[in-house]
Amino acid sequence: MPSPTIESLGRFLSRQVPEHPRRTRALLHAAYTLVGVQMRLFPPRQVLPARCYMQGATARTMAAALGRADRTACVNIFLPCEPLHAMGIPAVLPEGLSCYLVSTAADRVFVEAAEERGVPESYCSYHKILLGLAESGVMSRPRFILNTSLACDANQLTFRRLAEFWDVPHFTLDVPYAPTEASVAWLADQLRAMTDFLQQHTGRHLEEDALRQAVGRSRATLENYRRYLQLRASRSLSDEMTSEMLSVFATHSMLGSPQAQRYTERLCAQTAALPEGRRGKRILWLHTLPHWQDALREILNFSPRVEIVGCDMSFDAPELPDPDHPYESMARRLVYNSFNGSAERRVARAVELAKLLRADGAVWFCHWGCKQTSGAAQYARQHLEAAGFPTLVLDGDGCDSGNVNDGQMVTRLQAFLELLEGNR
Repeated sequence: MPSPTIESLGRFLSRQVPEHPRRTRALLHAAYTLVGVQMRLFPPRQVLPARCYMQGATARTMAAALGRADRTACVNIFLPCEPLHAMGIPAVLPEGLSCYLVSTAADRVFVEAAEERGVPESYCSYHKILLGLAESGVMSRPRFILNTSLACDANQLTFRRLAEFWDVPHFTLDVPYAPTEASVAWLADQLRAMTDFLQQHTGRHLEEDALRQAVGRSRATLENYRRYLQLRASRSLSDEMTSEMLSVFATHSMLGSPQAQRYTERLCAQTAALPEGRRGKRILWLHTLPHWQDALREILNFSPRVEIVGCDMSFDAPELPDPDHPYESMARRLVYNSFNGSAERRVARAVELAKLLRADGAVWFCHWGCKQTSGAAQYARQHLEAAGFPTLVLDGDGCDSGNVNDGQMVTRLQAFLELLEGNR
């Protein structure tokens, strides 16, 4: 369970939502602002300094979403945000907000608010929390909404509903299924149209040099992250589940920002300084992480027995961007993304990552409401195990604390670790 202080804060915030949504918004804004301050001035000693830096940077983006939302763009996790960073427009990531709300023990009130307004119980919890956050009045309207069709059906439904509810401009990138250069060219034209959309609705001009610089930062960030993975293959790192989610943010909504580049630079330098060698079993985590779930945190966080060495969501783009061709680079990142198209592509990429990181096994996490991940679970398990990586298919929820079975999940994870420890 969360600490008594966090539980008390969550209960207090939840009581405020029905009658005082603006007060709730102000309190959440203050809380996430303080997280940013804490990570800068009083970082936890067990956590790598690079992680603390990124935690502070993400906390500030969450605070921006609740402070001056009218300056922000609400985006989904796969949207290329380099044009936003080039224009100085903050990108608000719903998946990030949902993660922060469950860490504040204030997720259930928004899940219930969404379900009371007709959102199905089986809907993705990340999107359900966002809908509840908006329609309860706690999150105010952003400047506009931008999203892709990648990688789940909820993207199409959630963002269209929010655009109608908030009455704000909305732009969707329709990502072609086929991994071809014709698809890249077609999507690149959509990205140029998205730039026109941004200029029209801000009254500002996007400088091509600024866009190329943002894409250059994306290239440096992804190069650094690949270097980090190579270093991580031969080193053990005492870490926590939250760390992998921070890397997901750095390689997605914050990709192209100075903060993401600085994070991966520090991550490489601090990992390189660690001694080579390994301690416990090494797990590759596939899909989102229930970083808030204390029953799993007790097993996985800062443990000499087991460590999570990577997550496939941070390793989804097969090519490095080319700053001289920014639109084609952003388009190629989506078209050839391991989360686009058939499950075979994603599983092949997972096997590649498991080999790179010298993993002992993998956890395929079936987040509640994600049909794509759940539907591919047995196929993924078969192919990962055929490649030499024992795999646990684990059902759970990445951000809804009321939708988990702690006992069953702990029992299965413990049994899986005993299996890995029995392997030579």
